[in-house]
Amino acid sequence: MPLLDFHGADVNYTFYPHKSKGPALVLLHGFLEDEHMWEGLLPQWTSFGSVLTIDLPGHGKSASFGYEHSMEFMADAVHAITSQLQLEPFLLLGHSMGGYVGLEFALHYPDQLVGLGLFFSTPEPDSAERKIMRDRAVALVKQNKNTFIRASIPQLFDAETREIIKSDINALIARTLQMKTQGIIAALYGMKKRQDRSILLYQPPQHMQKNGIAVFAGTSDTVIPFEQVQQWWEAPGVSFRYQSPHGHMSHLSDKDGCVAAVLEWWQSITNSGAK
Repeated sequence: MPLLDFHGADVNYTFYPHKSKGPALVLLHGFLEDEHMWEGLLPQWTSFGSVLTIDLPGHGKSASFGYEHSMEFMADAVHAITSQLQLEPFLLLGHSMGGYVGLEFALHYPDQLVGLGLFFSTPEPDSAERKIMRDRAVALVKQNKNTFIRASIPQLFDAETREIIKSDINALIARTLQMKTQGIIAALYGMKKRQDRSILLYQPPQHMQKNGIAVFAGTSDTVIPFEQVQQWWEAPGVSFRYQSPHGHMSHLSDKDGCVAAVLEWWQSITNSGAK
């Protein structure tokens, strides 16, 4: 796996080139995940076009860079990789925290994008209650990182789904247990301090106005309630919508639906002549 030197430490990524002339698809995982989260979804996507997966700072094989990883800092790391690969304007799809990073990327590097996808994510900042929960999470991580991970990940799924895909959840926990405490804390602080980027749903950057923003949301999402998403679901900058009957981790529980929906979004932009 290639590593990029970013601010004196390594950021990991994997690039799957394709002969297609259409825009590449860049994938950003969520909190407590890494590029492995996309494994079950990649075959159809890599058959259609070029795909780039990235381990965000503090996750997977990427290093940590201090006590806080802001969403802007993570977006800078993504930009460093896409610049090294000399990617032409591409689609960026971010799951949960990856969506927060994607929004920062769109704000700071809009000319690099032809489209942005919020994959079970939100442009809204943490509520006051959520910020308190982040601080509590930091305290728990400092006390016992592994206990925090084992308790947190199952909560990303509704009770029924937890039983149906129990082996997948256990595999995710096993991978996440390899994360370092510093990386978890840095991401928690970064998410807590992120800014409201809802304006992008109403006024997308100029280079993205043609294709807008895609929203993939779950009616059973335990992290970002669908009722919350519905408040901006019809915003003028939202050009594509996928409503899954599953939850926050629909890439596991609704794999086929997610694969097809992302491919439909990607194909529509490619066929429209986006470069």
